[in-house]
Amino acid sequence: MTTPLQTRAGTNVSTPSAALVRIVRSAPWFTISLLSHVLVLSTLTVLYLAHSAPPAPEPASVLQLARVAPPVFDAVEPVETKIDRDAPLAKSAAEAGEWDKDARFDEGLPGPPGEFIPEQDDPTKAAGLENPDTEALSSLPSGATGGTPIGVGRVGHFGNGTSPFAGRIAGGGGPGDGGRGRHGTNAPGGQPPPKITEATLSALRWLALHQSEDGRWDCDGFDAACKKNRCGGKGEATYDVGVTGLALLCFLGAGYTQQSGPPAFRRVVRDGVKFLAASQDEEGVFGGRSCQHYQYNHACAALAMAEAFGMTGAPTLKASAQRGVAWILRSRNPYRAWRYESADGDNDSSVTGWMTMALKSAAMAGLDVEQAALADAARYVDDLTDGGGRTGYQQPGGLSARVEGPAMELFPAERSEALTAVGLVTRIFAGRVPESDPQIARGTDLLLAKPPRWAGPDVDFYYWYYGTLAMHQVGGASWERWRKAMEGELLAHQVKDETLDEHGSWDPVDPWSSEGGRVYATALNCLCTEVYYRYPRVFGVKAAGGGERKGAPAK
Repeated sequence: MTTPLQTRAGTNVSTPSAALVRIVRSAPWFTISLLSHVLVLSTLTVLYLAHSAPPAPEPASVLQLARVAPPVFDAVEPVETKIDRDAPLAKSAAEAGEWDKDARFDEGLPGPPGEFIPEQDDPTKAAGLENPDTEALSSLPSGATGGTPIGVGRVGHFGNGTSPFAGRIAGGGGPGDGGRGRHGTNAPGGQPPPKITEATLSALRWLALHQSEDGRWDCDGFDAACKKNRCGGKGEATYDVGVTGLALLCFLGAGYTQQSGPPAFRRVVRDGVKFLAASQDEEGVFGGRSCQHYQYNHACAALAMAEAFGMTGAPTLKASAQRGVAWILRSRNPYRAWRYESADGDNDSSVTGWMTMALKSAAMAGLDVEQAALADAARYVDDLTDGGGRTGYQQPGGLSARVEGPAMELFPAERSEALTAVGLVTRIFAGRVPESDPQIARGTDLLLAKPPRWAGPDVDFYYWYYGTLAMHQVGGASWERWRKAMEGELLAHQVKDETLDEHGSWDPVDPWSSEGGRVYATALNCLCTEVYYRYPRVFGVKAAGGGERKGAPAK
């Protein structure tokens, strides 16, 4: 008898291999398939484990360990915090927190709105009451002394580290500056002359007396507060939010907040920031998208709110300020700049200048700011600047913009270098220096060729504001030339007749006064008088040894 498995010659197969063959031939087909897959997978697993062990780490080299920190320009390089521009708007609002419209800002202030108490409301007579520095100049407004970024006196005000603009709150302190430890300077231009201080105070009093009950400055209705006569120079109601921001900056620039200063001025700031915060919509836009040029309104209001928070550290202001910054970052064109609408691909140097100012102040205040935004703005300005240093509106070397109508003939654009001044400020606040950017020196020359001049078509408060900011940063002999012209014109044309309600203001007689009115004109010119202590200088001051720093243009 033979077994089922035989050779062709009929011999029995009794070896192990023959038995395996017999089993395989008799097994079902699916069993064979399953065993084959198991064998293949097992083989692949062994191969993977044999080759997937991580390589041993290479020893760190000297080059890997040595790091060279990039150069940092104090108070100019903004805080590098990335903002997710594509995140839902509700997320930004939730992260910042909700604005408390019923928040109290030291409500217990004596006197009705507009009432001044001479002993308390004249900072030229009260310097030192909250200041431990016996060498602080008594002729300066309270916030204009050693606690500011520039500082005067040997030790300056003592600050608690929350205010890069003015430090009047007891705290750590530092040489010439109590806010962030930046040393002050007594170089020319570092402190205002007494007459400029008087002009600043007169302007602040006029602004305080013409604030509306709801906290705004009403472009076309400010004269409702007049008591002696009706002030002339109305603007357009659509710009109430923007001019309210500018007016608030005047008080903040002089060191007054809702927490410090004479009671009447504290009340002014308190009501102003409450109005701005209440005007903010769900997207974070101050005043909402209520007019074609709403981005101007937003930029000025965001700038004021950022400085108000930076000077006080008040939690009630942070939410509103951060939401304002978030909108600026969200509305810019990727890798470019800004114009009238949100990220629509259109840009111009004018709106970009205001947005740059707001972001710079926000960074100084410790708010979340995307550093790339300032760098992109400076590169955009580069594209609009010709070989001679002139910055255009939307074209390289083009002329400044003008409102359609009589202003185009009354104020020829070629008489102004407003956008060249904007370009200078944008570059400087983005961290540029003359050594690396020759356009700063070229732009400086163009501004010096057209200094402030109160004569018909040459009057341009917008130009003077940005020009004063830029030239103060440049410093040296260039600043001295500009300063003398600016101060001379502003002092000569501020209304000095105390029998008039206009006392302390400036007449609205420039290309943009038809829109902003007397409040706009007075606020911008007041800010020019405060340039000495609003921002820290970047370069152009006296270097060690008494010589002027290299790169500061001089004439």
